[in-house]
Parts: sequence; structure tokens; C-alpha cells
Amino acid sequence: MDENSKIRLQECYPYTYVRATTMRAKLLGRDDYNKLLKMGFAEIAKYLQDSEYKKDINELATGLKGAELLEAALNRNLVTSFEKLWRISPDELDLLINAYVKRYDFFNIKTIIRGRFSKLSKDEIHTMLKPIGLYNDKFYRKLLDESEIEKILMLSELIGKKEVLMLIKEFKETNSLLKIENALDKAYFNFVFEFCDRIPRQGNLFKDFLLREIDALNIKLLLRLKKENMDEKQIINHVYMNGFELDQTTLQRLVKLSYEGLIKALSKTSFKSIIKKNLKALQSKESLVNLENDLNKHLLKKSLLLLHQNPLSINIILGYMFAKDIEVTNLKTLIKAKQLGMDEEFIIEQLIID
Repeated sequence: MDENSKIRLQECYPYTYVRATTMRAKLLGRDDYNKLLKMGFAEIAKYLQDSEYKKDINELATGLKGAELLEAALNRNLVTSFEKLWRISPDELDLLINAYVKRYDFFNIKTIIRGRFSKLSKDEIHTMLKPIGLYNDKFYRKLLDESEIEKILMLSELIGKKEVLMLIKEFKETNSLLKIENALDKAYFNFVFEFCDRIPRQGNLFKDFLLREIDALNIKLLLRLKKENMDEKQIINHVYMNGFELDQTTLQRLVKLSYEGLIKALSKTSFKSIIKKNLKALQSKESLVNLENDLNKHLLKKSLLLLHQNPLSINIILGYMFAKDIEVTNLKTLIKAKQLGMDEEFIIEQLIID
């Protein structure tokens, strides 16, 4: 199929949608998380062994143990779940799934680059990857053998060679990955928007999610860059001038504001509860890590709404993928927090529960 041609999806693929709905029903619910929060690490491991993760844990148990075993099993289950979606979907829906999972290739390349920049070992970086993109594990292991960021970007082919050379030049001058990471984000958004334009009506919900994702990304960038006193022209080069609530007109106005003015303006948007919660840290120009985590949680909660809209449509496919990814992320967070002896209240704050 010509990748520039329009994709014509049928109104309904009942077999695929019913199977996806069944897969969604097997995901953990609020009651399951309430039980897990009361458990110790060993009890959580036993609970997962009696769940949908049993097969993955048992098959990996010969070579791994403890948290390493559970994390590997969660990753493997995520892969097999998405592979099952591919198997039960007709070719047209495969294109939609591919467009979604391509995000993980961009995520993984950014993770490898950050890891190399921070001088982490290959094994440390490998455990941080989400192995469900269109590139396979063999490809990522090849990239992990590379020590130069330029080579990693070139081999990924996610952005053009000319742009890579420009980005590497700036990286060597600033010793900052910001421009490289922004370029990868923009490349992904451009890729998916082009795909959504090929399925205009059916792609609207996917596009809305991406626009909300851009809003969250732009808020992080604006606050970080304003805090660093970066000038207006430079900031415009970093933000993605398109969003769901923060559209081009709004962004142009926000870019002109002072750091304090930006905080005040954002407190009048739908993100006001997040701004209010983190206001003290924002005003004292402390770390933005908690605010960024809250933005990520806000975005992912929005994505869960896909599950409750038009269940017999392509939205159930997207909704299941969002929800499955969130479940695995939640379980990894829970396992690590229990290992570190974190209290229940702190752990609840980190989890995203429908």
C-alpha cells in the first residue's frame, strides 16, 4: 500500500473488537491494586504468578530471580500482548497498531542516548527500554554497542542525516540533549499526524491524545526554559507550536510572558490543579520532577477515557494498548517502591488507576 494513500477502515471489526475487549477485562482493576498495596514484595511476586503473568514468570524463572525476574516477565508479557493484537487484527488495523507502537522506538532511542550521556552500562540501559516498538531487541543491542550519540541517531533513521549533523554540532557546543530530544519528539508527532490525516475521521481520537501529549510536553519545556531565562526566540525553536488546549495562538502568548507570568497563566488552564499542587516548588524554582510526573499521570488518565468511548470501534484497540502499558508501568513502580520500603501513601501517588 502506498504510505501516502488514504486508509479506508470499515466501521466495525467485531471479532477483533470483542477479543480486545476480553483482553481489557483481564487487566488489573482498582480492587487488585488495593490488594497489592497491602502486600510485601514476596506476596506481590506470588500474586503475579497466579495472574496473567504466570506463563512469563515461569518461563523466565530458570535464569532470573527477584525483581529482575518480575520486570523481565512484565516486559515480555507486554510484547506478547501487543503481538496478539497484531495476530487478531486485519491488515488495516495493523497499520493503526504500528503507528501507535512506533512511539516506543522514539522512546527507546531517547533512553539509549540519555543512558550513554549519563555513562550508564549497556545492561543498565537495556533494562530501561520498552521492547514493543517496530525495531527488535537485536537492533537495540546493536545500538547499545555504539558509544557515540551521532552514530546512534544515524542508525536509528528516525530523523534525517542533515538534521542529525546540525543537532550534534549544537550538542557539542552546549553539552545538552534538549534539542536532540525535542527533535525526536517532533519527528514522532509529525509521523503520527501524517498517519491520522490518512484516516481523517477514525484517527481523530488518536490525534486528540497526541495534542494533549504535546500540551504536557510544552508545559514542561516552557517552565524549564523560562526558569533558565532562555530568550523568546530560542524557546520558540524548542516548543511544538500545536496542541489541544495550548494551540499556536496561546503558545505565542505564553512564550512572551515572564516565568512568574507563565505560572499565573497556566493556573487558569485545565492544568490548574497540577500548578496549584506544585505551586510552592514552582515559585521557589525547585526541581520540576514532581510536576512533570503529575503531568504524565494527567495525560495517561486522559488516555484511559478511550476505553469508555465507542467500544465497538478502533478506539478499543488504542484504549487497550494505553491501558496495558499503564498496567505494566504501575506494576514496575509498585515493585520498586516495595523494594525500597516506600509507604503506601507515596506509592498511591505514583500509580495511575482508572
